[in-house]
Amino acid sequence: MPPRRPPRSELARTVGARLRELREAGGVSLGDLAAQAGIGKGTLSELETGRRNPTLDTLFAVTTALGVPLSAALPPGETRAPGAVTVTGEAIEAVLVDRFADVAATTELYRVTVAAGRRQDSAPHAPGVTEHWIVYAGVLELGPVGEPVRLGAGESTTFTGDVPHAYRAGGHADVAAALLVRYPSMTARSP
Repeated sequence: MPPRRPPRSELARTVGARLRELREAGGVSLGDLAAQAGIGKGTLSELETGRRNPTLDTLFAVTTALGVPLSAALPPGETRAPGAVTVTGEAIEAVLVDRFADVAATTELYRVTVAAGRRQDSAPHAPGVTEHWIVYAGVLELGPVGEPVRLGAGESTTFTGDVPHAYRAGGHADVAAALLVRYPSMTARSP
């Protein structure tokens, strides 16, 4: 039986508390972090208090501004439970499968679904962050804006995620894929 996913409000509270902890540990004010992440101060405040559900875009913006991997914002202990944490965006649903950290890098493995007919734009990640994709079903167009590649089932690609990039299901069906995100040691801080 798969592990029980925490209710959305519980996840919002725990992620919010984790974001506040990371911000305070970095000595960054709420206003400064909001400005660096390109989100409203009120939005960040609502995230930190658990009154707003975190989205994939917002979590990436905040964790990138903090210089930490996305999984650093997730509750400790839940990063090893398959299916425990799901983040969503305009087109993507990503389930954290595992997280690996050593002195060289932090690596996150996600099971991803890209909804048919939808596009997900992603702001640049921290310098040196790479994304490694494997498509299992469907057709996925992805990569740096202006330089997308088209992948079918069984195909893979790697690109540097520190530039604006996008993902789009290229056919009429959802895409099933795996995503490995690698953060070099300069951003690989333990949560």
